Amino acid sequence: MIIEQICGPSNEQVISNINRNRGLSRSFADMMQYAFDFDALKSSIPAIQNDFSYYRRTLSRLQKSQDPAIRECVISNDVSNHMSLFYAYHNPLVKSVVDAASKYVNESGTSQHVLECLSALAAGSFNAIKQRKVDDAKLCVQVLVTCCILYDWISPQGVNGPQSAIDARAVLQLVRERPLVDNKPAEEVLRFNCRTIR
Repeated sequence: MIIEQICGPSNEQVISNINRNRGLSRSFADMMQYAFDFDALKSSIPAIQNDFSYYRRTLSRLQKSQDPAIRECVISNDVSNHMSLFYAYHNPLVKSVVDAASKYVNESGTSQHVLECLSALAAGSFNAIKQRKVDDAKLCVQVLVTCCILYDWISPQGVNGPQSAIDARAVLQLVRERPLVDNKPAEEVLRFNCRTIR
């Protein structure tokens, strides 16, 4: 998993490992941007779930079709069930990334190390945005929002908890008017995807 590569082994210094894996951090931000875009597109087309429900209702008729070309294009019931469960969430792709990261943390037992890594990435992005030291501010906002969302779901107290290493209020103030997905402010993306920020 990409988080494992960015954060490195638990006995390694977090900052030096992040500096060594800047390209992976960029790929991670791009992956989360894709997830944000996908979920925004899904929420902008509410009829997609109705369309898929209609397809599932007609699935048995399509499977019994005499036309081999139609039968060949039909997906299995298992795949359609998985797709239906995937689309049932309001933010399916972000949820998938969060679930994969949480699973990695739970299986590896490195939650504290991953939280340190996420807070270090967030702090670097926060300072770069605040001090205007970066050419690509949108990338830093992406990294900051991604780290906050993952921190929120991995940490038992969440990103807005008293023990959080990320100052959620300062982050919300900083990203309030910055567009992230389809000109939606990053603050809205944070509130939509975090469990402790409302």
